[in-house]
Amino acid sequence: MDITSDLKDDILNHTKSIENIEVVYKKKNKYSGTLARMQQTPFEITIFDNNHTEETEHTVDFDLAQEITIKLFDGTIKTFKDVVL
Repeated sequence: MDITSDLKDDILNHTKSIENIEVVYKKKNKYSGTLARMQQTPFEITIFDNNHTEETEHTVDFDLAQEITIKLFDGTIKTFKDVVL
């Protein structure tokens, strides 16, 4: 999945407003949780994983991710999807 400027800006500019981030990979493998940490250069985000008990944190693999949904505390939901050709 491409790291678009919209995706990057939404995470960097709304860090305190993010309630939950959900990442969907192939075969509907999902990771969902609150933002644990992020790094601007190179861009990287890690979430506290609510779905898997063996891992407490998950670093998003943008190369394999197909969809990322960001839910803000004000109820706003933004979804970024991989372009399918």
